[in-house]
Amino acid sequence: MTGAVIPAGQGNPELEVIERERFYDSEIAPALADLARRCEQCGLSFLALVEWDIGEVGSTGVLQRARGPQIDWANAAAHARGNADTMIMHIMRQAEKSGHSSMCLNILGVPPTAKADR
Repeated sequence: MTGAVIPAGQGNPELEVIERERFYDSEIAPALADLARRCEQCGLSFLALVEWDIGEVGSTGVLQRARGPQIDWANAAAHARGNADTMIMHIMRQAEKSGHSSMCLNILGVPPTAKADR
């Protein structure tokens, strides 16, 4: 995996939440939508999340039909909105379809072989 995470700062303390959301809506979301379109044209999956306030998130993405679990789980986590049960159930459903080697999923009773292979 390549990429960088810039250490968190405090941002601009002068901007109110509504101003940060407006900035996201007017500047960031359109730029991300353009990147998503460009990625789609080249057969790339793309996912971006932006949080302008605690728990207030915008997402932009395009997922290819054939994709790996990393991007699939990241997308599921974004849509789960912090709900661990939703995320765990997604992972369990995916593991039932494709198989797994997870100790935790074994404890939860998910068979290690894919449904089609049983």
